[in-house]
Amino acid sequence: MNEPVYSIRHVIVQLVRGPIYQEDSLLWARLLMDRGEVESHFHRMGLELVLEEEAGYAFLRNESSDETEDEGDAAVIEGEAPLPRLMRRNPLSFLPTVLLLELRERLLRHDQSVDGTDHLYLEFKEIVEFMRSYCGETGNEKKVENKISAAVKRLTDLSLLRQIPNRSEVIYRVEPILRAKLPIDQIEAVRDRLKGQLGSEENTDDEDEESEAGE
Repeated sequence: MNEPVYSIRHVIVQLVRGPIYQEDSLLWARLLMDRGEVESHFHRMGLELVLEEEAGYAFLRNESSDETEDEGDAAVIEGEAPLPRLMRRNPLSFLPTVLLLELRERLLRHDQSVDGTDHLYLEFKEIVEFMRSYCGETGNEKKVENKISAAVKRLTDLSLLRQIPNRSEVIYRVEPILRAKLPIDQIEAVRDRLKGQLGSEENTDDEDEESEAGE
């Protein structure tokens, strides 16, 4: 059977939907082939292509003349009205934010280790163990697992986690794009924002929006 042929249009559509990873070999090859044209296309829309060839991922973010990008629109060209923000932010509630921080810190320790592996893999039961204490006082193990499973699904939907198929155990890979979505210099700020929230019953119900998972 012939392999499908991907055009630059497929690359553009996928980038609008979410990241492209090196594992998607045909799309990745097309992106590298047409990188300049893809960058130009999104630049006209006020978007920046972030492509980390060595790490094997690419995604879009809003261009901005202000690196903080708290409220700002896309980067402004002199004499031109600012473009509206095209890439919406993804607010995270409390438990997914905690999971995001826990995964980023584990990824940092993994990067600093000497085990020689390229990726960080975690079994779901490992995630349950280190997330359990954030779920509040409950004797209902099923409820705890459901809360954690929902947080895992949220980060999976954002392409920050990927479930490894065809395994007897439920195993997730922490995607390398997390390094770009939550840089090292922002870890402390996220941690500080979560301090004082851990004992709140409102947060253990996982209702408050505490953070953003990039764009």
